[in-house]
Amino acid sequence: MCARPSERKVKSVEPPGSLAANTMNRLNRLAAVLSIAAASLGVALPASADLSQLNDGAPLLLIKSNGGLLSVRPGEPDGIVRIPGNPQGVRMDRFNVNVHSSGSWILPPLHCAGSMRHASTHGHGSRAGLAEPSGRPCGGPVRIPLPSSFREGPHGVAITNPGGDLSVGVPTRFEAMVVNAGASPVVVERTRGPFIISGDNDVTLRGVTGRGWVRSTRGAVDVRGQAGSMRIDTDSGPITLQTGAAFGAAQVSSTSGDITWTLNSAGAGPYRVSAGSGTVRILVRPGVSANIDAVSENGFVINNLPSAAATVLLSRPHAVSLTVGGGGAQMTVHSVDGIVLIAPAP
Repeated sequence: MCARPSERKVKSVEPPGSLAANTMNRLNRLAAVLSIAAASLGVALPASADLSQLNDGAPLLLIKSNGGLLSVRPGEPDGIVRIPGNPQGVRMDRFNVNVHSSGSWILPPLHCAGSMRHASTHGHGSRAGLAEPSGRPCGGPVRIPLPSSFREGPHGVAITNPGGDLSVGVPTRFEAMVVNAGASPVVVERTRGPFIISGDNDVTLRGVTGRGWVRSTRGAVDVRGQAGSMRIDTDSGPITLQTGAAFGAAQVSSTSGDITWTLNSAGAGPYRVSAGSGTVRILVRPGVSANIDAVSENGFVINNLPSAAATVLLSRPHAVSLTVGGGGAQMTVHSVDGIVLIAPAP
């Protein structure tokens, strides 16, 4: 069947009078109509300048950025993902989540410096558990299949940023968020849901709830107020954590960056710290209950906790095992060439 033309020429009849007068009248009427339309758009549709997607329930977010600060903030209604201002070149697309056909996420490799060998105290009065934390192998990229627990449906939101600062508004809860940040520094605040962030620049997390994995090559990672389990890997970037009782199990690793971890209180654990040549500082607040075992193969382990705060089970130049506040969460620290310092938090 042939499609009928969408437009037809309609012959109009001019009313009496001059052509100039009739033309002027039409232009006046058209101007009036346009002014009314413009006014209504300005008042009724202010959000037309934003990119947004409405999803059925908690969205699954995939964000790829190639430069500029990337910030993710909560506060949108359930199911809404919004980018204010509709920045030039930014795309937001919806996709269908299918755990069987959507493949997997691939995280780029991190470089490994030296061998993190097994270390122990050979049974001289310390607890077992001074071995190197199990972690990523050196070598190629990491492939993560989509969890089978993900619900299927058209609630996936893919955002691509060609460069420039970008703010992404999300609902309080999302199903998952995967960020390929590239050269973009990333700031995530007060979100709820599991997440993976991989990139080359700084990553800052504030009051985030959910299991997470952060991988950065040269950037600094700063985590405060995290609730949930966590894994952090860096090449040369420093890692800073301030955690409380809501912080779950954690694995923190850096090849050459410093690691500073302030225990405001301790959760269930276990906590595992692995370092190459950087300095590791474990800073303990009063009232924390934990078991801390630390080893440095070629460096030194220094305990500056007062005797009233810690019971020392083993103290050697390269290894310390102690109990804080009567014992609690297990923390294992392993360093290849760096110094490990255990001290009161300032």
